Amino acid sequence: MPLRAGRRDGAAREGVFYAHRLARAARGRRVVTARLDPGGASGRLLVAVDVDGTLLDSEYEDRLRPREVEAVRAVREAGHIVALCTGRNSRSMEGLLRDSAGVPDDLDLVLLNGAVVVGGRPRRRLAHRTLDAATVTRLIRLFHAHGALAMVYDTDDRGGVLYHENRAANSVLARYLDRRRLTVGAIIVVEDLERELPGEALEVGTIDREELVLRLTADIERELGGRVRVENTQSLLSREPYRWAEVYHRDCGKGAGVQLLARLYGIPRQRIVAVGDNYNDLDLFAAAGHAVAMGNAPDAVKAAAGLVAGQVSESGGAQLLEEIAAGRFPPPA
Repeated sequence: MPLRAGRRDGAAREGVFYAHRLARAARGRRVVTARLDPGGASGRLLVAVDVDGTLLDSEYEDRLRPREVEAVRAVREAGHIVALCTGRNSRSMEGLLRDSAGVPDDLDLVLLNGAVVVGGRPRRRLAHRTLDAATVTRLIRLFHAHGALAMVYDTDDRGGVLYHENRAANSVLARYLDRRRLTVGAIIVVEDLERELPGEALEVGTIDREELVLRLTADIERELGGRVRVENTQSLLSREPYRWAEVYHRDCGKGAGVQLLARLYGIPRQRIVAVGDNYNDLDLFAAAGHAVAMGNAPDAVKAAAGLVAGQVSESGGAQLLEEIAAGRFPPPA
């Protein structure tokens, strides 16, 4: 599926101009790389790419496909910076990259929707934003009040363990936990989260029916507004209306994480390309000069982007990266 224009200002002309090129390029799978002049730093891009629903068809897959891996490598070989931006924590992302043969092991990472940022040369942790213990306790009580099973994601320094109580989970959350046990591990089931809380945490979250999640979110924002950030994304594990409720430190966000990397590398906003498929990618789009939504994204996400790529099931994200590596996207200013 070719790129098509979104509704961002000035996007229509750009989308129409590149649609025929992308369609033609998609007929072949070989990645052509247009290498930058090493002295031409102004031509370098920061390519911020979501993972689940963009590079990974998460409903069916547990590792990146060879085409996606090759496309990521091609963008790097062209001289650009690739940052994978995800709601996954460090432990989950390390497992995914380890199982996806050929992925560069030094990619910049924006994890847990910006709670953790890893990057730079030498590669190091640039941000690690936590919720204090008192805030985590208040969140657990709010989750309980709505009948939601809370998951607490511990800090990276303590192994990034996921804690939840010994209670029945809905079918979608149960599927998430089962898959995580198989692919990531590090899940501890406790009888009482408040009593056994390890202290500060990176995230408190759940997956539940959309109407419950929206009510819970409204109560969190009413009680803790200004202290936390809540992300509501569509669950990719069900075609029914299930959503994530993920609560972080107020300064988190994929956009904030990418802006931190952009400052580190001296990349201006107009040289940032953002690619995503879900509501937690909206602030990433706002931080970028070029925003591309996946064809499988909700309509509101497509409307916020300048261009719409193909479906993740058709390697739409890899197709866009191939265009970037070949120097055909973004268009000249």
